[in-house]
Amino acid sequence: MKKKLIYFNFKTSLTSSSEAEKIFKVYHQESSFFKNQKPKNLEIVLAPPFLFLPLAVEQLKDKYIFGSQDVFWFNRRPVTGEISPTMLKSFGVKYSLVGHSERRKHLKEDNEIINKKIRACLENEIVPVLCVGEEKKEGKEGINSFSRKKTLFNQLNYALRGIQIKDSSNLIIAYEPIWAIGSGQAENIKEAEKTIALIRFWLCRRFSEKIANDFLILYGGSVSSSNIKEFLFNQGIDGVLIGSASSKKREVEKIFEKINTFDCIF
Repeated sequence: MKKKLIYFNFKTSLTSSSEAEKIFKVYHQESSFFKNQKPKNLEIVLAPPFLFLPLAVEQLKDKYIFGSQDVFWFNRRPVTGEISPTMLKSFGVKYSLVGHSERRKHLKEDNEIINKKIRACLENEIVPVLCVGEEKKEGKEGINSFSRKKTLFNQLNYALRGIQIKDSSNLIIAYEPIWAIGSGQAENIKEAEKTIALIRFWLCRRFSEKIANDFLILYGGSVSSSNIKEFLFNQGIDGVLIGSASSKKREVEKIFEKINTFDCIF
């Protein structure tokens, strides 16, 4: 059985050490949420802001896996303000988001930069979590929309240009419809499932059927305690990328409560 992955992306929601400590205490308390023991095929990843990553590792290193919100594409090149793969590995970071729509929009990250970051992750044994998604919600055409297919396929084509994947565990795709991020309105579960199947079809053509079927493809975009159950229950969706809910105490508690009620799916 394929594993399910839950990726908590805190973004810039934590603005002080005291805020970070408070929410990390919640995650520490919730780390014993399973009645017996955490299933081997469930991974829970925390990606706090870089500034609070050392604190998170100190308090939660035996409880969770750690991810990054971003990564630079060189290790020892003198570039002010960047975080290198080597730095991330020194804290035990296993995953890194790449190409999130907020970075594409606000920091003007283009396809060349995203491609470099994926290569840097692979070369340094960090698993890149490539974010792709369309900007506007489609109408009645939904998954059959030409513009949606073109957007997704172009993002995948350019991000993975020249990159060879021999093991599906080396890369994860996160489908995040941009219009859903931070809107409180997640994509319809059936539409999300169909879009992820479309992405898997592209992966099959680009790599191989076996690798494509084994790839983890997550859904992200206004995932919360009210809808996480239906996304994780879906056999075509391999996990979720959680944004704003990651730093809200009651939301985190409710999310773990929901996971605890249906651990049989794992």
